[in-house]
Amino acid sequence: MNIDLSQTLLRERYAAGKLKDGRDYPAVDELKPLSLLNASITTLFQYTGKDELIPPPERSRPRKEIQAATLLRAIHSKSHWEEEWISFWRDHFSVYGYEQNVGAFLPHWESEVIRKHAFGNFRQFLEATSTHPCMLYYLNNKSSRAGSANENYARELFELHTLGRDAYMNNLYAQWREVPGALQGKPKGYIDQDVYEAARAFTGWTVEDGAGIGGGQNLPKTGQFVYLESWHDNYQKRILATEFDPYSGPMKDGKKVLDLCAYHPATARYLMRKLIKRMINDQPSEKMVQSAQAVFTENRHAQNQLGLLSKHIAKLAFSTPKEGRQKVKKPMRLAATFINAINLPFDISEGKIMGQVESAGPALYGWVSPEGPPDGLQWNLSAAYLRQRMTLIQGIAENWWGTGEWNPFRNVSSGSTYTQLLSTWEAPLFGQSRPELSQALLRSQNLIGSERLSDIRVARKMVGYLACAPSFQTEAIDPDFSAGERA
Repeated sequence: MNIDLSQTLLRERYAAGKLKDGRDYPAVDELKPLSLLNASITTLFQYTGKDELIPPPERSRPRKEIQAATLLRAIHSKSHWEEEWISFWRDHFSVYGYEQNVGAFLPHWESEVIRKHAFGNFRQFLEATSTHPCMLYYLNNKSSRAGSANENYARELFELHTLGRDAYMNNLYAQWREVPGALQGKPKGYIDQDVYEAARAFTGWTVEDGAGIGGGQNLPKTGQFVYLESWHDNYQKRILATEFDPYSGPMKDGKKVLDLCAYHPATARYLMRKLIKRMINDQPSEKMVQSAQAVFTENRHAQNQLGLLSKHIAKLAFSTPKEGRQKVKKPMRLAATFINAINLPFDISEGKIMGQVESAGPALYGWVSPEGPPDGLQWNLSAAYLRQRMTLIQGIAENWWGTGEWNPFRNVSSGSTYTQLLSTWEAPLFGQSRPELSQALLRSQNLIGSERLSDIRVARKMVGYLACAPSFQTEAIDPDFSAGERA
């Protein structure tokens, strides 16, 4: 990247008001740098609203900074493969950032969990997610304790983060010993008993948020992960046909569950199918899945396991013709490719474009349920989003949100014909001449191609219309064999 995100400005604007304790806070209207992207958990904790240290309108600032930074990365990154790979893991370990206690910690989650581990080791990645306040708040494990174990995290760990729904066998088997392979210590899947027992294994994994812990004591207010032995269910457990000894030691139960889940064969199958679908095409071949599964499994203890996997899947993509791996551009990628094609001096400072980006597809950290936003052409180009995607392009072209102006006559003179203007933009937008698209656009607008055009606003509008063509909505993600080395 050739942009210093810490020097990027984003407007903060809100009216004066009162905090719950009656204190006044002033109105704000100023451009502020993206100062929270590398903030510590302790710094971000105040944005949860504890102790009313931050005015309520400003508590969404951490989420807004991450969304703005991600759009800028999409524009300036030299590797779309790398950003899409990171985006996959962001969606895989999905958290809902519009919930205050989750959104406050998003900058740390993004930098120290998602980006730090996306090309690292999956087992370590899994533990980083399980001990972060974003996940602990989102899936309610923060309050889970002996005698009142919360099952949310354990359920999603099995169903979404590791083994997958296809490995859920409770509809077939009621007891653990009935699951195929269980008596040999290698169950093919999991049942509800495994979830219930795993929930007990994660009791006591919580957040330092000032909560009372008994005996007149309270946790500090730092937002940091903490393990409370007094909250942990230390009795014996049986999970995935594996016996857990009682009182095995601090966090040992939970870490053992993470081991069992991370190294289970169903996890490799589930993740590889999902990854190839995201990075190559919507219908992954079984041969590709098995090939990637072997790399994932053979390198399960390697520190760069996911980096090696990325390179392997890049090779699979390289061997697949581009027409066989067309993927829908996500809203930020759609905006980025248009911005780069027209060489727009993009200005995000007013932040107004972000609302349109969020409405053109699932918002970044905006999916409520933990399975994360769906992938695939039909979903991302549904009627609910398609109109908003076209509005996004047109708004950038015509500067509706103060993102900057550009010269549509860059390669032709003002006063050129409609046909001349549009033909010069076919290659920048589509990578090749597409005269049939320009002609179809002129017909749809009842325009004569030989008519001359000198109005720069009309020219911008026409180029925007051209970029609304269906073929601009998809692309093949170019393989990058060095992805992750810059992460």
